[in-house]
Amino acid sequence: MLATLTVSGHSIALDHELTESPDFRVRVQAALRLGRSGPAARPDLERGLKDAHPAVRVACAVALGNIGDPASIPALESAMRGETFASAKQTMADTVTKLKGKAASGGSSDPSVALDRAKYVVHLGQLRNTSGVGTNDLDSVMRQAAKSKAGNIKGAVVLDSSDAALLKKAADKQIPVLQLDGNLTRLTQSTAKDGGVIVSAQVDLTIRKFPQQILKGMVKGNASASADSRSSTRALAELQNRAVGGAVESAMNSVGSDIATLAK
Repeated sequence: MLATLTVSGHSIALDHELTESPDFRVRVQAALRLGRSGPAARPDLERGLKDAHPAVRVACAVALGNIGDPASIPALESAMRGETFASAKQTMADTVTKLKGKAASGGSSDPSVALDRAKYVVHLGQLRNTSGVGTNDLDSVMRQAAKSKAGNIKGAVVLDSSDAALLKKAADKQIPVLQLDGNLTRLTQSTAKDGGVIVSAQVDLTIRKFPQQILKGMVKGNASASADSRSSTRALAELQNRAVGGAVESAMNSVGSDIATLAK
C-alpha cells in the first residue's frame, strides 16, 4: 500500500527513472513524482500499469488518480483485466471509480459544484503525528492518504478545510457531514530475518457527525513497509511514508464500507 507523497521540483532525468531504473523502488518514487507533474505524465504512467513489479503498477494507478484525467480510464480498465496481484487490481479499480465520478460531475474539482450530487460529506479535521518519531511531513502524508481514499467513497465529497460556507451549504441541503480526526499513534522500526528494515505504523481515526460533534465511531489502521538493509536515510523516510499512508488507507477502508451507517 502506497501513500501519495508531496515532492518538490523534479528533473527530466528523474522522470526517466520510471522506464529506465532497474530498481523497482526507484520506479515507484518516479511514478508518484510524475503524479504531481500534471497531465503530460499520463502516457508514461499508463505504460507503467504494465510494469513487471506490482508495487510500481500500484504507484502508477495512484498517480493517475492524482492527475485526475478521466481519459486514463480505458488504460486502467485494460490493465485490470490482466492484473493478477490483488492490491494492484483493487487500486486500479479505486482509481477508475474516482475518475468516473469526476467525469459524471463534469470533471469539476470544485466541492461547491460536487455538493449538488453528494450523498455524504467527509470533512478532514486534524491529522497529526503523535508518535513522537518520524519525519516532519508525516502529517501531510496522513492528510493526502485520507483525502485520496475518501475521494473514492461512492457518493462522498471531501472537504479538506474548515470552509464554513461549504459546510453550511451541506447542512442546508441536509447532506450528512462526517468529520474525521486522526493520530499516528505508533511508528516503529525493526529488523527482518534477512537483515532488512521493517517500518510499522498504526493510525487511529475518530469519526464525528458534524456540526453536533456526535461520536459515531473509532477505527484503527495498521500497515508495514519493508526494504533491504542497504537502504539510505532518504529511502527509510520514504518507507515511513509508505507505512503511514498504508495505515491511513487501512483505517479509511472501514469508514468507506460503513459510511451509510455512520451517517445516520
